[in-house]
Formats: sequence, structure tokens, C-alpha cells
Amino acid sequence: MLAALHGVFLVYLLVALAWNASVCGAAVASRERWERWAVLPLQIALVGVLLVDRARPHAPPLLAWPWVAGLFPLACALALAQNVHAILERGARLTDIPILLANVGLLLCSALGAAELAGAALPPGAAALLHDHALLQHLLGNRLALWSSLSWHVPLLVRRDDARSVPGLLAGVFMAAVAGFLAVMLAAFLGTARAALDTFAAEPRVAALRADLRVAVLRDSRAWDGPGQLEALRLPADTPAPGTGPWPSRPLLLELDAPDAWRLHLPVPDAAAAQMLDGAQALADAWQPDWLLPFPDPDGRGALLLGVRSPAGWRALFDLAAERVARVSPRTRLAVRLAETGERSHALLLALAADPAVVAVAGPRLLPGPAAAGGPALADATLDTWERWLAPLQAPPELWILAAGCSAPAYGEVAQARYVEGCLARANGRQAVKAVILDAWSDAGHTLGLHRAGGAPRLAGRRVLELLAAPRTEADR
Repeated sequence: MLAALHGVFLVYLLVALAWNASVCGAAVASRERWERWAVLPLQIALVGVLLVDRARPHAPPLLAWPWVAGLFPLACALALAQNVHAILERGARLTDIPILLANVGLLLCSALGAAELAGAALPPGAAALLHDHALLQHLLGNRLALWSSLSWHVPLLVRRDDARSVPGLLAGVFMAAVAGFLAVMLAAFLGTARAALDTFAAEPRVAALRADLRVAVLRDSRAWDGPGQLEALRLPADTPAPGTGPWPSRPLLLELDAPDAWRLHLPVPDAAAAQMLDGAQALADAWQPDWLLPFPDPDGRGALLLGVRSPAGWRALFDLAAERVARVSPRTRLAVRLAETGERSHALLLALAADPAVVAVAGPRLLPGPAAAGGPALADATLDTWERWLAPLQAPPELWILAAGCSAPAYGEVAQARYVEGCLARANGRQAVKAVILDAWSDAGHTLGLHRAGGAPRLAGRRVLELLAAPRTEADR
């Protein structure tokens, strides 16, 4: 599972670290030893941070802490100092150019990223570099990097000595090509990033929420002091049942996720399904939730984790989950979140809603789309699709937005605040939408938090608190 999600990124980290270690190993003069005791140890530590974050999917990323993030621009600055020092000593080479350009780009992007994580509300021009960096992470990191991880890159050093073999020569050319790719992609994506950030200016605003719209902020830990009319909790399926309270005083939506251990070793499909079913029954028994999402998105991560792709297969699994949950918590109703809006997702919804319906609540995850698809306005098309899907059903499940969020490290705090408010405004204006679950309270296993790692609210968090504290209305004004 780890290799499937992060294989390209892990290969880059290991190759870059091996190259930089070889460069430092060749630094023998006393004036060059700082590379060994300053540059290389720092890069080893940063690679360790990134690897730890990959293996702890439900924990707040170490990189989300500003002081950790600040080590990345420091590493880039030290790498640039090494680049310039080596060039001044032995003269410039053609292969130095892409490494210098890549390190300059990584320095700018990581410095702005560290500033954002420390609480800076970056202006649109600077936030475009954040999104530019996120697009690079998506391409040379993880396809989910725009919301689920921070795949920052370590800088590259330049060789001080001459290559003494053909493999050594080829290695130098290869690393220059990798650096050239980094530099070219950062330059090429900048226009796309600016266009994407511009689309957030058109996000709808809302002054007051309607009285019957329920709102919750999804959490990854037990803490019942969040805003909203509901409590929403995400837990790995192997979480031990709590022995004592405190218990939530408001209606509870419980979402099950894959155990952390699956990141390192994914069980065979039957064993994975059995573990999710066991977790659904055990946690339903312990928590007595009002609503339960027993599986991750069946048309997305769930299909990858459990190996189930047919609507009939998912209906059978949901029937089993409903039967087992009903034994221990008769009041609990099942819910399903779908990640896509294609025909395969539609067929899956029809299977779960077929009489007798096995789900009482269904809905999408809302994330900003690419600029070509309208950016954040893609949410309108998604909700239009869902209303069209549910309209012909005789007894449709309630339509909830079961996750709505935007990554501040990928788009900036200003864009995140506009998108979160835009999703609330969209839900507010559609009577068919009964509830909105905002994803999430803090950055835990993702980058969507309304609060930073230290607990301070981001702009989006403050805006959500304002809207939830304002008097409700019967209709949007």
C-alpha cells in the first residue's frame, strides 16, 4: 500500500539522498566538511520526517509543524550555498544549471509553505506558488497530494570532483535531468496555479445558514467541544472501544477508515473486508452512533483497499454491515460517501438505494477541481449530479455533503476560507441538502484542517465559527 501510494515519491527521496551522500563523501578538504556535518544530516532528518508521515496516516503530519517545515527552506539554502561554493572553486558545468534552478524553486516554494503553516495569510501571488508546489507534489509525490499529504522534496547538491567512471558520469547526467524536470515543472505549472487561484474569487458567500441545515466538523480524536449541530468522528476500524466517557451530547456521525497498519501491509480482500466489518460492529456497539460510514469511499479508496468493484459486491458488504450493526446498535443508520460522479458511481448508488435501501444517508466529497473544470465551482456540478440521481428514486436516502474541504498548504488560507464558505453557501441554497460535514477540524492524515497543528484557527475556521454563531434563517438571504 505504501509503495502504491507513494512509490514515485519514495524513489525520489532515496535517489536524492544517495546522490547527496556520494557528493558529501567526496568532500575531503577541511573547508568542505561542513557538507558532511550540516547539509547531509539535515537532509537525512528531513527524509525521516517525510517517511514517518507516510506511515502515520491518521496522525497530524510532522511537516505541519512550522518549525519542522522551516527546516526545508534552510536545507535548500544550505544546498544553494554548497552549489555556489563548488562552482566558484572548480568552475561551472552545464549540469550545474538545472540543479541550481531546481533548488531556487524549492527554496521559494518551501519558504512560502513554511510561512503558510506558521499562520501567514499569503496574498494571491504568493499563494499561487503554494499551489504550484502542490502540483509538483501531485506529479512527483502522490496523486492525492493536493489534500492528503505534504510531499516536499529535498534539494540536490552538485559534484565537486570529476566523474571517474562511466556509471559516475551517467549518474551526474541523470541527477541533472531530475533537477531539470523539477525546475521545468515549477515554471510550467505557475500559470496553471495562478488561474486556479483566480477561480476562488467567484465563490458564493452566505450571511446566515438556514435553520434546518445541520453542520459538523469532522474530527480524528475524541473531543466534543467543536461547533455545529452534530458530532462527526473518523476512526480507524481497529480502534479499541472506549471503556469510559465522556460521550457526545449531540447526534454522532462515525466514519470508519482503514487501520494504520494497512499502509505498510494491505491484507487480502476477504481479510480486509472482515476487519472492516468487525470494526463497524465493535465501534457501533461502543459508540451507539446515529449514522455510520462503515467503509471508505466505495468508488475510490474503498475499491482499492477491499478489492470490491461491482455494485453487487458492495451491496452484499453493506448488507452484512447493516445486519451486524443492527445487532448491537439498532438506532444506527448506515451512510455512504462517493468520490466520483460517473456512471459507475451512479450504478453503485442505485444498488445501495434499491428496495430495501441499505443506506439512509448518501452524498459526495467536495474538493476544488482543476481550473479547466471551474476550480471550486466543480462543487456545483457535483451537487447538480447528485440531485439528478436522487430525483427518480421513490425513497431516496437523505443527501448530505459528507466531506467538504480545501487544503490550505496547497491553495493558501484565503482560498481555503472562500471555498469552505462557498460549500456552506451552496448547501444553504439547496433544500435537498440536509447536512454538511466539513473536513476537518485539524490536519490529521491530510491537509484540510480548519485549525493548524498548534491549535490556532485558520481563516476558514474563524469564518465557520462566525457562521455557526450567527442567527439562523428559514431561507438564505
